[in-house]
Amino acid sequence: MEVEVLEKNENEVKFRVKGGSQSLLNVLRETANSKEGVTFSGVQLEHPLENSSIFILRTQSKDAMKVFKALIDETRKNLKELKEAFDETLK
Repeated sequence: MEVEVLEKNENEVKFRVKGGSQSLLNVLRETANSKEGVTFSGVQLEHPLENSSIFILRTQSKDAMKVFKALIDETRKNLKELKEAFDETLK
């Protein structure tokens, strides 16, 4: 997976993800949209044959990059808890 930052300022971060699943970006988008201070988050598929997507996060008054890093941490934690729950169920 390759990540390229396209735009970054205090209230917005926009980057391209190549070689990754759009599904993972949609998980981040849904988490972002539930957070206070996030005014917009979205995923744009560039081209079906390119296997790349653009993720956009805009915040009202918070540092967009800090918010994004917190989203990654929260998603990682949630996925770990889900894996542990499945592991326990499948014993």
